[in-house]
Amino acid sequence: MKARWYLLTLAVVGACTETSRTPTTPGSPVTSPALGQVHVFWARGRSPVSPQANPADTVLWHQGNVLVATKTFAIFWGRDWSDPTFAGDKITGLTSFLDGWNNSHYANILTEYFGANGPVTTASTFLGSVIDSSRAPIDAPDVTPPAPEVSTLAAEVCRVVDVPDPDAVYMVYATTRFTPSTGYCAFHSWGTCGRHPMQFAFFVDMDTVSGCSSGDMFTGHSPGLASLASATAHELSEAITDARIGTGWWDNNGQEIGDKCAGVFLVSFVTFSNNSIWHVQGEWSNSAFHAGTGQPNQTGELGCLYGR
Repeated sequence: MKARWYLLTLAVVGACTETSRTPTTPGSPVTSPALGQVHVFWARGRSPVSPQANPADTVLWHQGNVLVATKTFAIFWGRDWSDPTFAGDKITGLTSFLDGWNNSHYANILTEYFGANGPVTTASTFLGSVIDSSRAPIDAPDVTPPAPEVSTLAAEVCRVVDVPDPDAVYMVYATTRFTPSTGYCAFHSWGTCGRHPMQFAFFVDMDTVSGCSSGDMFTGHSPGLASLASATAHELSEAITDARIGTGWWDNNGQEIGDKCAGVFLVSFVTFSNNSIWHVQGEWSNSAFHAGTGQPNQTGELGCLYGR
C-alpha cells in the first residue's frame, strides 16, 4: 500500500486540562500553531497514489531524530467505548499490546534504526489510558489539504492530557467510521500542545472494514481488536522511526517501514514480552534485505521481519 505525506498546519488548543477518566472542557483556548505532517495507512485498494511498479529497496535516514525509548498512552474516544458490547476485548487487548511491546522481539526489529539523538531501543513504557466519552467525529476526517479536521485530533490529545510527554505516542482509538471517500485505516502525525511537542496516531473503527482486516484466525481476538492491533504495530513502528515525518526513515517511494510490509501476514502470531500473542504484519529491516533474509513484501522484496 502506497502512502502519501500531506503538509498541514495544525492549530492546536494550548490550554490543556488534567483529567482522570472523563476530560473536562479547556478554559480559554490559546491557539498555538504547529507545523506537522500526516502519514496515512490506506485500506487495501484505497490509496490515491498509483503503486510503484519497481521495488524501492532500502529505507534511508533523512537526518532527523527517532524515539529512542518509547512511551505510549491510549485514548479511547467516543460514546460507544462505554458500551461493553462495542468495547468487547478491545480496551483490555490494546492495553496488553502496548504494555507487552516493551522489550519484545517485535520491538527489537526497530533497533537497527537511529537518529541524530541516538539508536532506537526496545524500551517502552505504557503510561495508561483514558476513556473520553465525548462525541468523536462521526466519519473519518479528510486528510487531504487543507484538512483542518486533523487539528481537531491533535486538540483531543491536548484536551485529555495535561502536559504531553515529548517521548510518547498518543494512540487515539476513535469510534469514527471508516468511509470509502477517505479510505484510510489509521495515520500518524505530530504537533504541539502549547509549547509541548507530541506525536499521535489516529485509528478509525475497524470492526467491519475488510480493507483494514488482518485476517486473524490464530489468536482468538475479536476481528476489531485484531485489526486495531496490527494497525497499531504499523503506526507505532513508523512513529518511532519517523517521528517528525519526512526527517526519519523512508524509501524513495515515500514509504516508511510499516508501509513496506503492509498487507503481508506470513507468521501466525508473534509473542510479546508479557506473553500476549498477536497476528500482525511484519516491519521492514534494511539489514535483512541486504542479507537476503526475512519475508517478502507485496513487491517481492525480502526484508520483512516479525521479530529479532
